[in-house]
Amino acid sequence: MVNFFKIDINKIELTKSDKAILNYFLENEKKIYFMTAKQIGYDLAISDTTIIRFIKKLGYSNFSQFKENILKQIEEKISTPTEKFRYNNKILKNNNFNKVFFENINFGISKTFNSNSLNLIEDIKDVLCSSEKKYIVGLKSTSGIVSFFGLRLGYLLKNVETFYSNNSELIKRIIDITSKDVLFIFAYSKYSKTYDILIEIAKKANAKIIIITDKKSSPYLFSGDIIFINDVKGNSFFNSLIVTQTFCEYLLTSISTSLDSKTEERITEINHYLNENK
Repeated sequence: MVNFFKIDINKIELTKSDKAILNYFLENEKKIYFMTAKQIGYDLAISDTTIIRFIKKLGYSNFSQFKENILKQIEEKISTPTEKFRYNNKILKNNNFNKVFFENINFGISKTFNSNSLNLIEDIKDVLCSSEKKYIVGLKSTSGIVSFFGLRLGYLLKNVETFYSNNSELIKRIIDITSKDVLFIFAYSKYSKTYDILIEIAKKANAKIIIITDKKSSPYLFSGDIIFINDVKGNSFFNSLIVTQTFCEYLLTSISTSLDSKTEERITEINHYLNENK
């Protein structure tokens, strides 16, 4: 059962409306995350303001924080792809598919991109732009996204090396990392043990380490100089990379706006030779 309370229940004086809302939460705990305060209010024939007021009584500052706590508890209980498939399919079938799908995406983006995370992205940009070599690594589920990111970063910055296959070449190249370089890792579950080796090598060389990971329980949460968490909550049995894609495009676009005219010349020259290579 989901625990909706952040404070001692005995310290809360519940009104008639509060009790009705709480009962509704208990009866619909597995779909509350996908609902708005207005939708809940509609079902109970009360205002969304009353819902928000009750949420604050439970110890939350706003409705988004309340939903985030619910999601965290649900994710802790649902671990296998089969469980995710059953849970999400039930939600999608019992609600408006398009509405739930896109609300989940919008919530993930809003959750990931806030004032603090935008400042963190600026820090990531500064490290990438100032480092001599950039080693971009993403294995298993992140191999596709790292291929996209590394390729385009290489248009903007020099000395970008991208690795999305776990082979001897990866270790052979990373072993030459120096204190002037940066190791940039996409580390999502199921986490590759190779990341531990790469981080160890980078730390010995005093290189900068940037880790993009998927949750606060990630084993790499304290393994880098900069840690950025992307929401990967999907609508089915698999994780979603939509927020990660948004992160990559935001970072690449931000980098592109801070570079001089030489970058434009570099992009033009690269495209020229790529066209010649067809």
